[in-house]
Amino acid sequence: MKTLFNKRGDPVAYISDDFSKTIYLTDGSPVAYLHNQNHVYGLNGCHLGWWIEEILYNHDGERIGFTSGTCPVSTGREPTKTKRKSMDEMKPRWEAPPLPKLSFNFADLDLESFLREGQVVRSYEESPSAESSV
Repeated sequence: MKTLFNKRGDPVAYISDDFSKTIYLTDGSPVAYLHNQNHVYGLNGCHLGWWIEEILYNHDGERIGFTSGTCPVSTGREPTKTKRKSMDEMKPRWEAPPLPKLSFNFADLDLESFLREGQVVRSYEESPSAESSV
């Protein structure tokens, strides 16, 4: 497993060693996965970015996630991995945009919010409340 850190060196997520290289947040929520070793897709099918030389880039070519070896600052202590939450079926992948020119700039969006963009949104139907008779 590879832990993913934000630009401040805080652990935010990890890439599992499973077949799909699923990316889980540190709370155990599955949010994304690696496809063809360098494309990052959300479980909802949206292309999120690229995983190149252990750095996660967004669609603007900005750096947003790192491993302990590529993080520009000292990394925080890796948390104990929590129990993984159940994963929904992966949605069909959208076509990836062209690879942008990669930069050394940091993305404004934080890593957790970026990865949550790939989360499958569950909608629950509320059960009708029982009418009480008077």
